[in-house]
Amino acid sequence: MDQNPRPEVYQLHVWIRQISPMICRRFLIRSDSTLADLHNTLQIALGWTDFHLHRFRIRGQDYSVGQTIVTDLDINGDEIKLVDFRFRVIERFLYEYDFGDWWQHEDSELW
Repeated sequence: MDQNPRPEVYQLHVWIRQISPMICRRFLIRSDSTLADLHNTLQIALGWTDFHLHRFRIRGQDYSVGQTIVTDLDINGDEIKLVDFRFRVIERFLYEYDFGDWWQHEDSELW
């Protein structure tokens, strides 16, 4: 039996909420990627420079990555892998970036 199964590939559709016209991206990411990897991918996909506070909200829990700890209740997501969440097809979660402008990105896992 294979002890190291091959990672799955997730297709994410990301869009910024309450922006018109819609700003969105689609990309693929491996299931063995961490939340920190996903944060870095989002920064590249959206052309940002990792300058603002940010966090993920997944199933009601907040996860910080890197040096960004927003509240004492945030969990450090640097080592948490996407596969650990066991996302369902079309499940959504939130990525908040730039708390001054409050850009909220909705992320859907499609595969």
